[in-house]
Amino acid sequence: MDYLKRLVPTVLFAGLITYFGYHAMNGEQGILNWIVVKNRIAETEVELAATVAEREALEATALRLRSDSLDLDYVEERARTILNVAHPRDFIVRLDTPAER
Repeated sequence: MDYLKRLVPTVLFAGLITYFGYHAMNGEQGILNWIVVKNRIAETEVELAATVAEREALEATALRLRSDSLDLDYVEERARTILNVAHPRDFIVRLDTPAER
């Protein structure tokens, strides 16, 4: 009987340690979930940096096309690219693309 009185608190204490240890590892705010969240944050920061760079490029393009700071050379270049035309005085050099080789 004396053995049982000493065993019960030990078993309860071991159960509490196991319970809290499990939730410290696998719980909603556990270590494993923290690692997953940290990786998601890193991926999102990379995506944010790419989006910011794309936005800055688009803003630079839009700035060139505004009426108060219109860059005529850029407008001509974009028109030629979009319409797939060349000026009569231009020299055209055709290059093989890697798919055609």
